[in-house]
Amino acid sequence: MGRVAFLFAGQGAQVPGMAGDVKDAPKVKKLFDLAESIRPGIVGAMLNGTQEELNRTLLTQPTMFLADLAYAYVKEEELGAPDCVCGFSVGEVPALCFAGVLSEEDAFRAIVKRAELMEAYTERVKGCMIAVVKLPPERVEALCDGKDTHPANYNGALQTVVACKQSAEEEFAAKVKEAGGRAMKLRVSGMFHCPELAPEAEEFEKFLRGLKMNAPRMDVYANLTAKPYEGDFAATLARQMCSPVRFTDTVAAMKARGVEEFVEVGPGKVLTGLVQRG
Repeated sequence: MGRVAFLFAGQGAQVPGMAGDVKDAPKVKKLFDLAESIRPGIVGAMLNGTQEELNRTLLTQPTMFLADLAYAYVKEEELGAPDCVCGFSVGEVPALCFAGVLSEEDAFRAIVKRAELMEAYTERVKGCMIAVVKLPPERVEALCDGKDTHPANYNGALQTVVACKQSAEEEFAAKVKEAGGRAMKLRVSGMFHCPELAPEAEEFEKFLRGLKMNAPRMDVYANLTAKPYEGDFAATLARQMCSPVRFTDTVAAMKARGVEEFVEVGPGKVLTGLVQRG
């Protein structure tokens, strides 16, 4: 029998009412109570907030953390523990928590800190994320100038997400169309996984160094390297903020290690769809 991987969904997958169907599971209820004690109102925002509210980074990241981890707990009860895990962007924090690297409390405090830093960043740098489809990654890379536009998420053979400054959005979309591709703006509040986030990533690393990090109970594949976490966990997690998400390479590495079943934990089926399309 093939190995199983849990995929923790990232920013952009958030929907109103997510995790409402599993909120009464014992481990989930305990998690939500903990989150409420640290950030009062967060569970209500997740269960009852509007799409527009949930799209704000300050809410998106902690609510996605809670939803991802809640679904992972329920899936583990149903299927047993996976052989490895991977989180997409913000999903890497609940993945590390699920694997035992961070306690629930430390992981939630970390995601709140990350959200605060990135929310402030969206005020400092105005931008968006644009999914480019129908073009191979190398063609998308050639369309990016490394200044106003950067490849940010390598999602598949014909899908790459680009971090784009607000001032360059129309020009970049036109370049994509001229090249035969299609550009779709994602429902996030800024441009992420690009060099502009380096100051916030440095601040996040300082915060992470104050937390206890344990050896994982299973392999956790890092967005930064497309390999299992090893060495300096704090630096790897922090640098992820200002570096591309190498999801395509990660899936390939998992498959090379015998993973045959990918189970998405979180709202929706975005990641399993990317795995199937390759």
